[in-house]
Amino acid sequence: MTPHTLNRIPGPALVLLAIVSIQGGSALAIALFAIYDPLALLALRMAFGAAVLCLAHRRAIIGAARSSPAGIVALGLTMVAQSGAFYGAIDRIPLGIAASIELLGPLVLALATSRRTIDIATVLLAGAGVAVLAPDVGERLDPIGVACAAGAAAGWAAFILIGRRLGRTLDGGVGLTLAMAVAALVLLPFVGPRALATAAGAPHTMVAVVGVALFASALPLLFEYLALKTVSPTRYGVLLSIEPVAATLVGLVALGQRVAPDAWVAVGLISGASMLAAWFARSQPPTSG
Repeated sequence: MTPHTLNRIPGPALVLLAIVSIQGGSALAIALFAIYDPLALLALRMAFGAAVLCLAHRRAIIGAARSSPAGIVALGLTMVAQSGAFYGAIDRIPLGIAASIELLGPLVLALATSRRTIDIATVLLAGAGVAVLAPDVGERLDPIGVACAAGAAAGWAAFILIGRRLGRTLDGGVGLTLAMAVAALVLLPFVGPRALATAAGAPHTMVAVVGVALFASALPLLFEYLALKTVSPTRYGVLLSIEPVAATLVGLVALGQRVAPDAWVAVGLISGASMLAAWFARSQPPTSG
């Protein structure tokens, strides 16, 4: 599929493709956790994803790297923390629950400075979702996994703040590409040898590893970059709010992760809160990383 062909796809469809791609990549990563350490797999994902994106932006990356090196490094380090925490979460708790908790980061950030009635109602709705999940922590839900998902939520909020600042000086696609390269360079010295040793011992997994890099990094970034040219910030935020539901369905279909009825309620409440926040937003909502 060429960029020209992708440009013919309606923006909302591209956002949905990005959501499905990310969750499919996450499901593939979970399947590989039986062989790879989560951080080792993350290092390979970042390395392959950065290589693909650097090829796509090869004419712009050198100048971009010189213009905002501090911002690129900061964003790369944030990607390591956020993605590492998310992989720690999905290694221990269902994909849909992890995605729901992670969504609280941008949601809280979007509502942090607001005092409107609708935003207070949104906070209460999200809080109700968290309250529904709370009794399961320590029983059906691994507390370490929940803590990792909360860390991923904080990382996503930090990613948005740093990404917005970097976006004032760099094109979003190039900035994210270089940040991903930084993330790979940070991870590889620590877990690269273990990752390469595992890959050498299980060469049949390399196609799946490349699939994780493409579906969880390169393709969704491309889809979102193209979508945001035509999709309004409000519509984008509304579409993004269905991600926990999509993650829960992908976990159920692809991984057989059965989610209890109360957890479905929590996913719905948190997704609904995010949808309300996006729909009634006065300013541009956060975008996914």
